[in-house]
This record gives sequence, C-alpha cells and structure tokens, in this order.
Amino acid sequence: MMPRGSQKANSLAIAGFLAPFVAAGITGILILAFGEEITSSWASISYLTIVPLTLLTGIVLCLKSIPLIEKLGDKDYAYSGLTLNILFLIVYITSLIYFL
Repeated sequence: MMPRGSQKANSLAIAGFLAPFVAAGITGILILAFGEEITSSWASISYLTIVPLTLLTGIVLCLKSIPLIEKLGDKDYAYSGLTLNILFLIVYITSLIYFL
C-alpha cells in the first residue's frame, strides 16, 4: 500500500485541464501577431484548425482520465477541465458564427 502523499498524478486530467488555456494562448498570439490582418489566410487557417483541435484534444484527454480517477485521483482536474473545454468550445463556435 502506497502512502497517500506519493500517489502518481493523473497526467491526462492535468493535460486536459490545461488545453483550453493553451487554445486561448494560441488565439492571443494570433491576434497579437497579425493585428489588423487577422483575416489573412494564414491566421484564418490557424484559427480554424489549431484552436478547435486543441479544445477537442482537451475534451478527449479529460474523458480518458475519468476512468483513472479511482486509481490516480485528480477528480477536480478531470471534471473542471471537461467543463472548461466545453465552455471554451461554445465560445469558439459563437465567435465563428459572429465573425463569419
């Protein structure tokens, strides 16, 4: 039996929790880098592919980490990461509807 303090981290849950912040960082970098030319083809392609793939990857990671909660813990990271990914994906879809 392992002591409670030396338990391994649920790295899938942690990575899934951090994914929406990575997507927001990518969006911020695109806005800062392209500024007024944000509608250029390179920025549009990046925004239309990289950001949703990052969010969907976060959702998949969080869903894969849920069965590991019993063994590894980090229930808060798994469920809050799933909630944040879904919320950011809704905001992303709303921004697409608004701007397109």
